[in-house]
Amino acid sequence: MTIKASVSFSDIDYDLFNTVLECCKKNAEIIYADRQRHNIVGKSVFGTQNQSGINFQIILKDKPTGVEIYDYSKRGLDRKFADSLFNLLLPIVGQDADIKFEDQDECAICKKKFKLGLSRYIPSIGWATHSELCESCYTLLSSHEKNYCCICQKKLGIRKYSARISWNRNLMLCKECYLVRKPQIQTNVSVIGDSGESINTMKSKTSSSIPFNLLNKSVIIGTDDPMHILKIRFAKGEISKEDYQEMKRLLKDE
Repeated sequence: MTIKASVSFSDIDYDLFNTVLECCKKNAEIIYADRQRHNIVGKSVFGTQNQSGINFQIILKDKPTGVEIYDYSKRGLDRKFADSLFNLLLPIVGQDADIKFEDQDECAICKKKFKLGLSRYIPSIGWATHSELCESCYTLLSSHEKNYCCICQKKLGIRKYSARISWNRNLMLCKECYLVRKPQIQTNVSVIGDSGESINTMKSKTSSSIPFNLLNKSVIIGTDDPMHILKIRFAKGEISKEDYQEMKRLLKDE
């Protein structure tokens, strides 16, 4: 079960992104961190992880300033990672804050309730959702990701090219977008932080090759609209007419 923990702060002087990142390193291995996307992803020492070695995502918000943790470690009400992070973070920012915990017990796209034994899937980085997905929605988005150009969203043919975007290695380009915007070539660069610790970062050799706005939006058009996904699933015959009507009613009642 995904546990969502969130907390908001009043105005703070700290660099919140780097502060949270350093606190995470105490009890987790950081797989990916991107200041532009306000996103930190990794594997904590608590609980299990998926095939990519991920069991949490952290989203930092600007307005209001805050932190959201999505813990996929499957430990139910055991919230050790969120508790450990906030225990380190709150004394640093010097604020007493109310932490809100929520159990995410339904698919983030179709809103289908997760029953005991039903498979759950962790979303890829760059999708419009951070909560877990049912098998049908995960399969649909994965198929879209591999078979549609991540820039123009045109369906790909035989010729497809890797976008080489660091936060999602599966993203593809059509021939036209590849020729117009050749993919970024990124290399690992070690940077010495304020604490003297060596930090691995990504340095781009062709910073203008991939449109900047691609890094700040969902790469799957339509995932921001659950009704759109529902219509796609119904059109592909993945759900019955009765299921479609029931899910449509649930979405409209929200």
